[in-house]
Amino acid sequence: MSKLQERIDRVNAAIRLEPVDKIPFLSGGPAAMAAYEKVLLKDYCNDMELNCTTNLEFCKDFNVDGTQAAIFNPRVLINLWFAEVRLPGAGVVPDNDLWQIEEAERMKFEDYARIRDMGFDAWADQFIHTQYGNILEDAAPYFSYYPTAIRRFEEAGIPSFCDSILASPFEMLCGARSLAAFLDDLIEEPEEVEETLDLVHKRNMAAFEALFRDSPVKPRGVWVGGWRGTPGMLSPAMFERFSWKYMREYIDLCIQYDVIPVCHLDSDWTLGMHYFRELPSHKMILALDGQTDIFKAREVIGNHSCIMGDVPASMLAFGKTQDVYDYCMRLIREIGPAGYIMCSGCDVPYNADFDNVRQMQKAVEDYSKIQ
Repeated sequence: MSKLQERIDRVNAAIRLEPVDKIPFLSGGPAAMAAYEKVLLKDYCNDMELNCTTNLEFCKDFNVDGTQAAIFNPRVLINLWFAEVRLPGAGVVPDNDLWQIEEAERMKFEDYARIRDMGFDAWADQFIHTQYGNILEDAAPYFSYYPTAIRRFEEAGIPSFCDSILASPFEMLCGARSLAAFLDDLIEEPEEVEETLDLVHKRNMAAFEALFRDSPVKPRGVWVGGWRGTPGMLSPAMFERFSWKYMREYIDLCIQYDVIPVCHLDSDWTLGMHYFRELPSHKMILALDGQTDIFKAREVIGNHSCIMGDVPASMLAFGKTQDVYDYCMRLIREIGPAGYIMCSGCDVPYNADFDNVRQMQKAVEDYSKIQ
């Protein structure tokens, strides 16, 4: 069996909550990969071949079982949040500082009606070009290089498990409208917002199904993300009405097409873990970012789904090495060993202590020897 297939099988076994020979370890955090390889962030964001090489060398050095980003270009975030992306070396961001998202109320209330009148694609194209210029054209090298990046990773025996991002209409319009204004809209004009969200969702579902059905290379897995429309941000009634119903349909679509939904659960989902029990078991990865109580999450979700994470960014940056190792071993024993994937909580931070990052690798390798 090839190293690539061995790693795919190991992750799939974890998703099914079956015994594994070694706890899978997935990478996350493209900026940290650039820092580790001492690559200037300006160059990392503008040269996709260098970007891929940087990520690949990091993943090989840490002996990961898979990646969540064969390559990464911050410009594509415009499609998720519709907020301004500030790049290293462009304008106010220095050459080796992290990219930034500047959220502002760029979408006006009247745009809800414009979206319904124009259709979302026409509105989005006009909105992005008016507000942000040619940022998507500048991202073209990312899209054209992506198949090559996947091939390079697979030739190195490293599978990619997140080859696209299924962002909900809640997240997209919240970023365009700004958080405070968007929440006001949900309270003051819920019917108008919901009608618009439904339209955007219908468009998204058609696009995502086409990706799964018609793409020459169907994704092995995708992120299904939620960071604002969460149980920690919204009341249960608002969460169910404006966020969860869309996210649930994305997860169902993934399962229908045998694509792994990697539920990238930024923010605090502790009060919402029970919702995932409504979906088919042993089909998804619940990726927690350090804000959700991961131990409570396992109590609630039980043996229904695989959990990934959640070594916190603060611990990887500022923790003591022994404490990081002990926490990783606790995760293996209490969240796993079956149905658990080792990973950082969301991204490995740009300012990580890489001796601390190494403890994730050490823990899974040491535990396999103990077994």
